[in-house]
Amino acid sequence: MDAKLTIVDVTGSTNDDLLEAGKQGATHGTGLAARAQTAGRGRRGHKWDSTAGNLLLSIVLRPCVNPAKYSGLAAVSGLAVLEALEKQGLANEIGLKWPNDLVARGRKLGGILVEAARDNEGKPFAVCGIGVNVNYAPQEVPDGGLPAIGLSDLNENVPAVDMLLDEVYHAVIDAVDAWAERLNAMEENTGPLAPVHGEYVAHLNWIGKHVIARSPAGDELARGIFKTVDGFGRACIETEDGLRFFHFEEASLRPLSEWVVTASRSAALPGDPNPSCKTKGPRYRNGSGAL
Repeated sequence: MDAKLTIVDVTGSTNDDLLEAGKQGATHGTGLAARAQTAGRGRRGHKWDSTAGNLLLSIVLRPCVNPAKYSGLAAVSGLAVLEALEKQGLANEIGLKWPNDLVARGRKLGGILVEAARDNEGKPFAVCGIGVNVNYAPQEVPDGGLPAIGLSDLNENVPAVDMLLDEVYHAVIDAVDAWAERLNAMEENTGPLAPVHGEYVAHLNWIGKHVIARSPAGDELARGIFKTVDGFGRACIETEDGLRFFHFEEASLRPLSEWVVTASRSAALPGDPNPSCKTKGPRYRNGSGAL
């Protein structure tokens, strides 16, 4: 196990621990894993079931990029986790759900939470939290969330959690370093997803499918065909009234098939899954919060 990766039996939240360590100057690549957490959380403050037997990992990241580009870290990290699982022969049925989940068989396998902050010297950093269900799939489903599934439900033989931790830890750091190098070689106004855009979209679920975009409060914002995600990480949906773009803080997507919809309403939706979605992207806040 890498000297910069520490494993503890239990803690409140590995993200909270490393946010504090980062403020005290913890270096790029400092990792903390726990067998269990008592206060694990996901995006928008949702509780993350952190029962023992699963992969629970956080990593301090200090990529040499404009911190306004940190919004790309969740996608980069999600792809890295997929790569690590592929090396173990475990990723055949796994895809990504915009913006930050791993899914399989229509169920949630894992999630990525990236939180940005500044240390006591004012230097920006981020903490990437990664949770993957390995031997235990939580039964409780958050409002509007997907039911859970574990790697052991998908595969007869699953490596020990510690082996997966080592693979995921190194994959994420390598991927973030490569992303930062490629991003810095591009024009300054390039979207943060540009270096991995094609690969990210290729692994996204529901591209070309009818979806509903819902607000954090559960209100319907739009319905139509999920066309792509642009270079700034926004979901592009073709509706009856044209293309709509949603930032990850604004919406979550669900397949239209999960909701009760009349046949006439479904038939009225536009059908071409491949228009261009190139638009000028928004500026991100410096040190944006959880992804």
